[in-house]
Amino acid sequence: MGHPAPSELGTVVLVTGQSSQDTGVVSTWNAEEGWGALTLDHVDLTVWAHYSAIVAGPADYRSLTPGEQARCRYELPGQDGYLALAVKITKLS
Repeated sequence: MGHPAPSELGTVVLVTGQSSQDTGVVSTWNAEEGWGALTLDHVDLTVWAHYSAIVAGPADYRSLTPGEQARCRYELPGQDGYLALAVKITKLS
């Protein structure tokens, strides 16, 4: 008896202060301001992203392109109206 576990419901529980990871697609990117958003693949969530979270070499320009795939580590709370904030972004393409 009791309530089913979140995994049995097909939902994901996000906890403030803990990070999670998923893959996703860059849905928007403002190159002039260095921020945008990624829509995740396995969680119904779009996360706010800043260029400083992009993994790149010291001489590489940190930017994303809409439609580009990436792996994203994210945390709650988010920023600028987004529920989550990307803290590490690794390009997959």
